[in-house]
Amino acid sequence: MEWSDLKVFLAAVRTGSYTAAGRQLGINRTTVGRRIDTLENALGMALFQHTPYGPAPTREGQELLATASLIESEIDSLLARLERPSEAPETIRIASSGSFASEFMAELAAFQRREPSAAIELLGEIDPLDAVSQRRADLAIAAVRVPPVRLTGVQVGILSQAPYALRKGAEDRVLGWGHEVETAVPGQWTTANPTGEAAEEAGVARFNSWQQLKQAVLAGMGRASLWCFAADAEPTLRRLAAPDSRHDFPLWLLHRTKSPPGPHLRKLIAFLETALKERLAG
Repeated sequence: MEWSDLKVFLAAVRTGSYTAAGRQLGINRTTVGRRIDTLENALGMALFQHTPYGPAPTREGQELLATASLIESEIDSLLARLERPSEAPETIRIASSGSFASEFMAELAAFQRREPSAAIELLGEIDPLDAVSQRRADLAIAAVRVPPVRLTGVQVGILSQAPYALRKGAEDRVLGWGHEVETAVPGQWTTANPTGEAAEEAGVARFNSWQQLKQAVLAGMGRASLWCFAADAEPTLRRLAAPDSRHDFPLWLLHRTKSPPGPHLRKLIAFLETALKERLAG
C-alpha cells in the first residue's frame, strides 16, 4: 500500500468524485480510478458505496479513511517541524448562510497570510448545509440552530438580528428576501424579514443574498433586519429597535461528519473558531 494511493483515496472521499479529486491532485479521472482500484485489489474489498449524497466510503473504507487521515496529519506535522511547505496547495471551498462569509474577509485574509498554500474559494451558495452535504463546499459558515447529523463542527457564537436603516435619506419601506432564499432555507434565519410570496404580495423589494440586502439598506432603499455584528460596524446605519431574541441563531463552522478535513481545512477551522469568537464578542 503506497502513501500516494492513500492521498488519492483521501481526495476522492473529500471531493465526492473521481473527476474533482483528479482536478485537485492535477491528474486525470482515469488515473484516480486506477489508483482506487489498486487499493481495493490490495485490500480485497470495496472502498466506496453509492448514497443519496453521492459516493461514500463503505465500512472498510471508513476504517482506511481514519488511518489515512492520521498518516496525513503526521506527515503535515513533520513538514511543519522541518519548516517545509505542505506537499501541494489545497483549495478550501466555503459556503455560508445567504453568502455572508464576505463579512469575514479580514479573518480569511489573515489566515491566507499565515497559510499561503491554502487557496480560499468563496461560493455563492445560499444554503451552506446543502452545499457541504453535496460536496460542493468543504466548509459551511452557517447560521443554524441544530446542525444535521451528516455535518459536524464547532459553534463560535450567537448571531442577533435587528432592524436597521440609513441614518439620513432612507426610504420608509420594508425590504425582504426573495423566492430563491425562501426555497433554499425556508423558516430559518430569514423570518426576521418578509420572504418569498408574502413579500411579493406586499409589494416588498426582495433580495437573494446577504450582500444584496445589506447594500440596499446602505443605499437608502428601505429598512430591514440585519445581522447586528455587521450592521453595527456601518457608521451610516442606525439601529431602529433592539434585537429580537426569536431571530437569534448560533453560528457554526461545519464539515462532513464522515469526511475528516484535510490539513489546511483543519487549520482554517481552528483559526476561525478563535477569530470569529473574538469578532462576535467585540
